Amino acid sequence: MRKPLRPRGKRRSIVVCSLLFLVGLLLGGSQAEGQSRPFPVLGSSVPAYVLNARINGQVCVTDVHHRDPCSSIRIHYTLFTVAWDTRTKLVTYMMTKDSRLVTDSELGVGGECNLLNEGDQPLKLTDYMGWLVTPMWADTVQGWSGDAVWYAALRRDPASPESGTIVAFVQSKYLKIQE
Repeated sequence: MRKPLRPRGKRRSIVVCSLLFLVGLLLGGSQAEGQSRPFPVLGSSVPAYVLNARINGQVCVTDVHHRDPCSSIRIHYTLFTVAWDTRTKLVTYMMTKDSRLVTDSELGVGGECNLLNEGDQPLKLTDYMGWLVTPMWADTVQGWSGDAVWYAALRRDPASPESGTIVAFVQSKYLKIQE
């Protein structure tokens, strides 16, 4: 007569299958992270994966007295906040404070920028949501977002008012740059 299977063996196979499933999820998740997804573009329809990443009615301040639905997503292992118009579902705002973003001219979060022009005159700066923005410190990231312009969001250095530190990169339909 055969001995009945032990419950411990069943549990072990369930545990092994569960572990294999979790490993598969982890590996699949990291591959999905690295896979190319359409990069959100200011003024275009918000991609479905961005809409699906929204948690609990998340809303972001995108301009003075203006809020849009938004989500935080990782693209190319870099964390971005993407916001969109409720009615049209068009991207209105994108921002990152992630130091992994390096622009084509090698600007990055934490970098220092001169706030004076070549004649030592102050640059025309736009105040946008507590940041200072100027076309002088704007750049692209061709490999990710094509020719879309990312503005370095600066904080003036209190010890040296002629320089600023990049604290984020931003694109926004609400940003009106002084030329």
